[in-house]
Amino acid sequence: MELMNQLRHITKTLSEMQDGWLNILIFSMIATHSTVVNGFPFTQNKDVADGLYNETLCTGVPYIYSSKMSTLNHDFERDPRVTFMYSAEFTHYCNDKGIDNDSPTCGKVMLTGNIHKVTDDDELKWAKYGMFSRHPITKDWPIGHGFYFYKLEILNIFTLDYFGGATKTS
Repeated sequence: MELMNQLRHITKTLSEMQDGWLNILIFSMIATHSTVVNGFPFTQNKDVADGLYNETLCTGVPYIYSSKMSTLNHDFERDPRVTFMYSAEFTHYCNDKGIDNDSPTCGKVMLTGNIHKVTDDDELKWAKYGMFSRHPITKDWPIGHGFYFYKLEILNIFTLDYFGGATKTS
């Protein structure tokens, strides 16, 4: 089945669509309110995980592994509101089909909400399972840099997969 057909929100329930994106894509662009650039938006790509790549078991919650030294972490501490943005182009689907990345037909999902440090032991095991399986190098990052797992508490979901603007689906 083609990726765009898997991702089209008009043919899937919200849960299936959201889980599908998190199963397929291994990184996200994360936007914050910057502490370094005095309140301006700041965006950085981050590895994300929710279980194994393309695994059927998926919670629908994106997890990241980030250092207390990271610019993003400074932003999280001041203001936990963030946006995770995913694009079908992250899989090269759009380019392979001759669809420009900026075209509305190159599907995108934006998840907005609050980011929180993972503290629950079971959830921490799940975050480690997904992150270290999808991104094995991360388990060897320096302990002294203060890496922690974070999860997005999703408050809004916007999808864009055709002309006419983004649709708020939650």
